[in-house]
Amino acid sequence: MSDSGSAPEEQDNAEGNHHHPQFYFDSGDVVFKLKSGTLYKIHASHLGRRAGFFGDMFSLPRSVSTPGQIATEGHSDDNPIEVPHTIEQFDWDHLMTYLFMGPTAWPLTDDFLVSVMRLSHLYDIQDGIDYTTQELTCRGDRLEPPLQFELGRCFGIDIWVEQAFRRLMAGDIISLDSFQVTQIGHYGYFYLTQTKAKIQALRNTIAFHVPPVVNDVDCENPGTCAYSWTREWEERVRQLIHHPEAPISCLDLLDQLRNVHIHGLCDKCQDLTVTWVWGMCLLTKEEGFVEEAIQALMALQADEAIRSALRASLTAGTSG
Repeated sequence: MSDSGSAPEEQDNAEGNHHHPQFYFDSGDVVFKLKSGTLYKIHASHLGRRAGFFGDMFSLPRSVSTPGQIATEGHSDDNPIEVPHTIEQFDWDHLMTYLFMGPTAWPLTDDFLVSVMRLSHLYDIQDGIDYTTQELTCRGDRLEPPLQFELGRCFGIDIWVEQAFRRLMAGDIISLDSFQVTQIGHYGYFYLTQTKAKIQALRNTIAFHVPPVVNDVDCENPGTCAYSWTREWEERVRQLIHHPEAPISCLDLLDQLRNVHIHGLCDKCQDLTVTWVWGMCLLTKEEGFVEEAIQALMALQADEAIRSALRASLTAGTSG
């Protein structure tokens, strides 16, 4: 049985509290504690200057009537400021590295940048928001689409949402694992699967309904042109749009029909037929489906209640 008269330091030790090996500064004047029991002693002036949230917190007046526990919060290991339990230590360590160490010490990994971005939004650190947004933008296609989509949705970066959605549309949905689906979230996954289903139905229609040839009035072999066009569609087009590894987009198919000579089909009949197919807008509907989904997602971007919930879940270590 523990001694009820034990000193606070001994009680803390019994609870497993310990100083962080890097961010417990002797010259620090405010102590934070994570759920792991790790204690951080850092400089309030520096933290308050960089982070609007802490600047406001440290400037709150404390009168003689303020309860002692509150008045001395953060002044010692015995009464530290408790960091919310939803924040993991690796995220907090990354933020401390960003705030209290120079750029040469920053590990330019996705994990580091995402941690700093999340907590910069939470604690109103504008330079952290600007820096991580720039660095993650520069990563471009090296950033995994589900993560890019999640961050774009949570923090209102529209171009990331569009870029990630287009990359997800170009990929195979069955390659996504359960965590990535969680990153994409309910709305994102709904529009992703719905749009892919629409495009698949469109491709089936295109593949198995051969458009009629449009013969030029001066065509000398209309029957041969019609046969050549039908053969090209049945043997080549179907293979291209249903290729198991690299299916061609409908717009790329239109360009190919326009620019590749079809054996046995005269140039005038080919030009007229491809122009007619383009005018029917069948091969341009695929991009239209993608644009519709992106516009729906952009409408959600303007819904602050949804974005606030997403940011809260992201900071808590889960995805929405």
